[in-house]
Amino acid sequence: MTEKTIAAPKQPVLIGWLGALLVRLFVPAWILFGAILKVQGATPKSLPRSILDAGGVFGFKDHFLLLALLVAIEFLFIGIMFFVPKLARLAATIILSIFLVVLCVEMFIYGNYESCGCFGEKSLAPTTMFAIDFGLLLGVVIFKPRKSKCGLNKGNRAVIGASIFIILAWLYTFNGIMYKSLTLDTDTQDSNLPKSWYPENIHSWVGTSVDDIDVFSWVQEWPKDIHTGKQYVIFYSLTCDHCEALLYAHFEFLAYPTTLVAVPESTKGFNYDGAFENPCFDCAKTELPIGPDWIIGTPLVVAIENGIVKCATENEEYEAPACLIW
Repeated sequence: MTEKTIAAPKQPVLIGWLGALLVRLFVPAWILFGAILKVQGATPKSLPRSILDAGGVFGFKDHFLLLALLVAIEFLFIGIMFFVPKLARLAATIILSIFLVVLCVEMFIYGNYESCGCFGEKSLAPTTMFAIDFGLLLGVVIFKPRKSKCGLNKGNRAVIGASIFIILAWLYTFNGIMYKSLTLDTDTQDSNLPKSWYPENIHSWVGTSVDDIDVFSWVQEWPKDIHTGKQYVIFYSLTCDHCEALLYAHFEFLAYPTTLVAVPESTKGFNYDGAFENPCFDCAKTELPIGPDWIIGTPLVVAIENGIVKCATENEEYEAPACLIW
């Protein structure tokens, strides 16, 4: 009887410690890792397309500011989890739930199964991130954390610690991301160019003249008249595997005039070292200017007839292309 009485509390104690470790260490450290990488990368390319669209709805045209604000919110939750034990479990539940909702939207509405931007521009697949975040959330819900008896968490110390951490993190975030945004202003010679751009509501291009679509006006120089006849314009990246597959599958021999528009891989320029060997020798070639952060899902294929867009799609599939209509 004595042994059973002694052994009984072990399971609740273990659960309490597991819960405390999850909400005070593992979850905030996991989110902190992603937040730091996003600040270091300082590119709106790390934002999911659903977030960019939502930001546009609320009037956020500055994608760098939108990125900084969202990372700052992540640091807010991290500070609460690290320093305020009474709110740590609630904060972990909220932030992980938000991540899961965004991942679901990306996968099931936007069809994005490649990269979620959780760790910056180069990130894990949304399915992998969903499994990890869901596992962490499940642990937070199941394992109730033990009450913290640490002296640092008593009185106003928790609020003071969280406040100091959050303020320093916000300074780090806005200095890192907005500084890059300001340097783009000085580096970009053409004042008409945006700091960043992505094809918002690309389906609205259909039936529109290319003269009314801003990205066409920013192309360095059109090697041929895109207002005459049926032709294709393909915005592509020199290091894009999907672009290489599409060109090899459908553009080694041209049935219609095609212009390839190279999209800079970063605000600093093109990655020529990692470029694939282009099989389309007869394609006309041009490029977008260096400077802006181009958030384009390549290959972006546009079918044009007499200067009017007939079809446009990002991340065109080479096996079953939607816009190779001619």
